[in-house]
Amino acid sequence: MEIKKENPHYTLVQKLDPIRSKMSGVMAVVVGFVLGTTFIEPAITEIAVTSDGFVLARPEGGEGAPHFLGRYPELLRSWSRLIATAGLTAPEFMEAQALFAAKIGFFGPDIA
Repeated sequence: MEIKKENPHYTLVQKLDPIRSKMSGVMAVVVGFVLGTTFIEPAITEIAVTSDGFVLARPEGGEGAPHFLGRYPELLRSWSRLIATAGLTAPEFMEAQALFAAKIGFFGPDIA
């Protein structure tokens, strides 16, 4: 008998879906960006963290200046709280952190 393992990314998207967990619209769009899916329109195509800790995002199809999402320390706290309470398995947790690192990044005390 073959045991089929679920794809950690697929289950991660399910567990972090804004419908399942209470989160702001801003956090829902950030989670969608990190996971490569869309929970709220317009989706984000790029997130940048400035040297002074501001989080800026460019919405899909958006032109002009990027939108201010908040400060990096608050975003990181919200992300950490979300994945800590989502009931993630070890592979899902590692996938979530790797995606956050790749798409947004983990920054030290100079930004925090």
